Amino acid sequence: MNRDRFNLETIIYLVVGLVFFAIFITCYQAAFPSASIKLEVTRSQAVEVASEFLQARGYDLSGYTEAKIFGVNSYGAVFLQQTQGMEKANEMMDGEVPIWRWQCRWFKSGEKEEFRVFVDPAGQVISFRHAIEEDKAGAEIPQEAAEALAKDFLTGVAGLDLSLYERVEASTKKLSNRADHNFEWKLKDFEVTWKEDDPEAGTGTLRAGVDVQGDRVGGFGRYFKTPELFDREYSKTSAKGQLLGIISLVLMFLTAVAALVVFILRYKRDDIRWRFAMVAGLAILVGYLLLSLNSFPLIKFGYRTDMGYGVFIGIMVAAAFVGAIIYCAFILFTGASGDSLTREVYPGSLGAMQQLMQGRVFTRSFFFASIRGYALGFFFLGYITLFYLVGRKYLGVFMPAEGPYSNLLGTYLPWLFPLTVSLLAAISEEFVSRFFSISFLKRYLKLTWLALLIPAAIWAFGHSTYPVFPVYVRGIELTIAGVIFGIFFIRFNLMTCIVAHYAIDAIFIALPLLRSGNNYYIVSGLIVCALAAVPLLLGLPGLREKAGDDGAAG
Repeated sequence: MNRDRFNLETIIYLVVGLVFFAIFITCYQAAFPSASIKLEVTRSQAVEVASEFLQARGYDLSGYTEAKIFGVNSYGAVFLQQTQGMEKANEMMDGEVPIWRWQCRWFKSGEKEEFRVFVDPAGQVISFRHAIEEDKAGAEIPQEAAEALAKDFLTGVAGLDLSLYERVEASTKKLSNRADHNFEWKLKDFEVTWKEDDPEAGTGTLRAGVDVQGDRVGGFGRYFKTPELFDREYSKTSAKGQLLGIISLVLMFLTAVAALVVFILRYKRDDIRWRFAMVAGLAILVGYLLLSLNSFPLIKFGYRTDMGYGVFIGIMVAAAFVGAIIYCAFILFTGASGDSLTREVYPGSLGAMQQLMQGRVFTRSFFFASIRGYALGFFFLGYITLFYLVGRKYLGVFMPAEGPYSNLLGTYLPWLFPLTVSLLAAISEEFVSRFFSISFLKRYLKLTWLALLIPAAIWAFGHSTYPVFPVYVRGIELTIAGVIFGIFFIRFNLMTCIVAHYAIDAIFIALPLLRSGNNYYIVSGLIVCALAAVPLLLGLPGLREKAGDDGAAG
């Protein structure tokens, strides 16, 4: 039966997809409330503020390499959202509680000495750290004198009214050539209780700390300190998610081994289509390299100065190429194995993908695969919106709110990041979890429901490392979605699932750009959304063909 036509089934999918997309548009904010951030300074302005701060302290930054990222005190953000609710937490994070910040760093290759300055969204310096060698010569002054220096800094430079604070910590560390001191103050009458029914659970407090290196202030910070019990519980809960993710990774590794075995066996039978596998593998290779190159500004921030900068660059380049080759090889033999098995078990599920690998892009099958892919993707967007809307309201599901700014804003081309990530995820995850796994399990277990459920669950619980609580919620959400994707793979074709996956990820990752309030980033987000429609546009010329003209129906 040829389904590459606007029949009743296709129209129903489109209508349902559009209805669920409308749900996504109208209810997204309720299901996934975002943190409110008034970003008054751009990335370059934050660097300028940080640079001027250091120069005013007498530091010379000439010869230093600069790097920057946008960061968040994740523990503090989660704590406030859980204890205060989103509206109150937004008010606090947008006011006196420093949570979001530009992180600026200056370093020299091979040297311990470096500078880090955090600038809040309003353009105020909230943290500063001057790292120096432990054996660097300096003064050894009494703790009382060091505290006086710290107080002068907080009042004169940081602009704090210390009458509103009480000192809670003071320590001295004697080194071989100097003495370093640390002091910490807590804002009076500001405490956020962790558990109302447990006074021993602790409270969140606003702190101001100063480090004195010898007889000079070498660091300070204003920050929100979460109670230790909360930190332990949050870490313990996150570790459970990590465990689920590791289990999924092990099962995914076993899937890769199975794909390699099938590849070898099918190769011996001369049943491997190299062109089919190579096209997918090369797409992964190019996409991974583009992603790595575009993300270098973020990678640079993590440079360790105990190695040469040239060595670091070399390692990063080598890692990118090795990673790309391994990723390419994985998809090559997984795709080749999946192709061989699918031709045997679900021959109709190749459809537009088979034609695409043959260089036939503008086909009727490709157009209808895209149409169904968008319908499935739109349905998924609405589905997860309803899932978390109900989960938040009735089932105690908690997902920390994300701000409209993320580190993708720090890449060379912000619009390229969502596209490369979406393309890599769509091809690799659909090749492994649908194309190979479903065909493999159907071939050897014979039971369709198991062939659908097992790879869906493995794929789903691999996302348990995301900050969603309880940690098994994402696994449940995506197992259901994975089964639906599998049904569409069997009933239609692989390209339908790839287009759906690509559109979903592109839209989700582009959202921070669209909500940033910055014209450049908004335009970048619009570019992403426009390019997400490319599969549909590529298929439009295929409508001129009569149904059945372009080969096997999908």
